[in-house]
Amino acid sequence: MKVSSTKVDIAPSGVFYLDGYLNDVRQLPGAGIHDEPYAILLLLEESGQRALFVGIDVCQVSLSRTRKMRSLLSSLLGIRDEFIVISAVHSHSCPNGLRDGSSISHDTPGYEEFVTGLVVQAASRLPEMLAEAKPEILATRIRGWYSNRNDKDKPFDDQAFIVRFVADDGSTVGTMQNFNCHSTVVRPFNRLMTSDLQGSVRALLTPWVGITPYAFTGASGDLGNRQFRRGDGFAELQRTAVGISAEFMKGSFEPVELGAPTVREFTHNVDYDNGQYFTRYQELLEKAKQTLADDSSTATEKKLARTEVRRLSEKLEIDRVQFPIVIRVIDFGGLVFVTFPGELGSVLGMRIKSMFHSRRCLVIGYANDAQGYFVPSEDYGLGYESFVTKLPRGGIESVLDEFEEWL
Repeated sequence: MKVSSTKVDIAPSGVFYLDGYLNDVRQLPGAGIHDEPYAILLLLEESGQRALFVGIDVCQVSLSRTRKMRSLLSSLLGIRDEFIVISAVHSHSCPNGLRDGSSISHDTPGYEEFVTGLVVQAASRLPEMLAEAKPEILATRIRGWYSNRNDKDKPFDDQAFIVRFVADDGSTVGTMQNFNCHSTVVRPFNRLMTSDLQGSVRALLTPWVGITPYAFTGASGDLGNRQFRRGDGFAELQRTAVGISAEFMKGSFEPVELGAPTVREFTHNVDYDNGQYFTRYQELLEKAKQTLADDSSTATEKKLARTEVRRLSEKLEIDRVQFPIVIRVIDFGGLVFVTFPGELGSVLGMRIKSMFHSRRCLVIGYANDAQGYFVPSEDYGLGYESFVTKLPRGGIESVLDEFEEWL
């Protein structure tokens, strides 16, 4: 297998706005940079077939905002669109401008074009950097640092992986990093740019694995570290990132056989009358407003209630819901990657993995598009995710039933 990887700093030089939290402070421009955001590119080639993974330090990526990037990358590298994965690390403290429906009233000026240009320029170097490499994988489980944020005793996907590509001279020419947790340790009123938890773990693992990893989170719509936090500042971010990195470093690598990638694409077109749920939306909206008006509500409760008011108000203006769910299966033989265009509940990601039986499957969430939360039926009402999802209770289970039959 031939592999190459590179990274590019995507920090804007002018005014920027941070995406991910809805409050008055976040409507102001960002105040500075705590750590630089990056785009990481990883190109894999086997038997003439290429696959490209692009990880971007933003909250979400929408297909509409990355379509030009995809087209340019496809032409430049000779890769069919289906073999291109563009995913977000889902930090809530990185510049906005790459997704539709941001909670912030202003986009970072020119950010879509800026990032597109930098990523394509970086990608132009990848073909000449391709080197023969042997793949190996570290598989572990991480507990004690994050959990299902509705209840830390509920099941969640604690699997974590590092895939490393090692050249004949012993150097590492590419790496993937996967653990499943929201990248949201730093407080909602923070105005400093940071890639937060995913980026901090990536930075700590870089000298250990030998190159900056393509970092992605899987089905993490209901996963976070709020039950384990000892604060919400940068000291706590460092403590948590060190703890998770140490768990990775306890593991060991083993060889994995990867062949030429194949790809299949599953599409489910959602289409239903949203008016039938207006009464319920109104009830939830009034409850969220009461939380905001109640002086005894905690800061976390008010943070969630602000998002509920915004999203539920938007839902009351939509008579019909129509959008596609596009899932891609990129199969390398020894590893299968499944992309999902949104924030999938952890047990739903575990269900996808189980569909491949004894084969090792990694879910790449927040990939190729941003269609919001997808909440397990049994968790409706437990968290604000179920108030803002675009599917009714049981809807995503029906989609996965169809996906499993399609497989």
